[in-house]
Amino acid sequence: MIKPAMRPPSAPPPVAATIHIYRGLMDRASTWRQRIDNPTNWAIVTSGTAVSFTLSDETHPHAVLLLVMLFVIMFLVVEARRTRYYDLWSSWLRLLETEYLAPILQDNSVTANDTWQELLVRDLAFPHFKASFRKMLQRRLRDHYMAIYMFLLLSWLLKLLLHPATSSSCTTESFVCHASVGPVPGGVILAVVSVCYAVLAIVTLLTYSSSETTIEVLSRERTLQKIVSPAQQPVSRQHWHIDILPFGVARRRGDDDVGVVED
Repeated sequence: MIKPAMRPPSAPPPVAATIHIYRGLMDRASTWRQRIDNPTNWAIVTSGTAVSFTLSDETHPHAVLLLVMLFVIMFLVVEARRTRYYDLWSSWLRLLETEYLAPILQDNSVTANDTWQELLVRDLAFPHFKASFRKMLQRRLRDHYMAIYMFLLLSWLLKLLLHPATSSSCTTESFVCHASVGPVPGGVILAVVSVCYAVLAIVTLLTYSSSETTIEVLSRERTLQKIVSPAQQPVSRQHWHIDILPFGVARRRGDDDVGVVED
């Protein structure tokens, strides 16, 4: 068995290489930040177009707005997923800013073999989401989509008031009767919409009690807590992880096999 050659004492990471890593992560985070805004723009354009179409003519059915309410959920899910990836890249950037760039600016030095270097290497080898999908869904709903849903709700109610639809199944002309869609009674439609909006309101109110600062301006202590949090979820669905061993050997452990991969 050949033993790995002993390496000299570790030195601080090269400044040039670290800066290039920082710039690469910054570009990736900026790209994902732009991708986050796209679903919001799609939801706004879709909602505005649907409201304009529905209110422009009394013959246009109000069910179009109900379909758009369902369609906006897809935009919300896509945006929450993209926000998780943006939060991942931003957490690495913030770690470099607080643990590497700040000491250089303050003391003109970087400590070798510091804990943050090991944390970053492990997370680069096997990335973990720093926030759950549910949390990101709640945040995007609170920040953007609740306003879109309120706009759709008010437009739908206005449509029912301005252009009441006539239905053969209605015996009396009433607001509840005007909300009917095909064979579905208006009372059922109003009940389903009310329950959905009540759930959205509860979810939005819950996020205000647990809101925190965005990742871009987190403190040093809070950034380290996110990196080492046991609530992290692996990006990959495979049940294995990387162990960084001395002398540049990485061990990958799985459910049924154990292997060693040389660096």
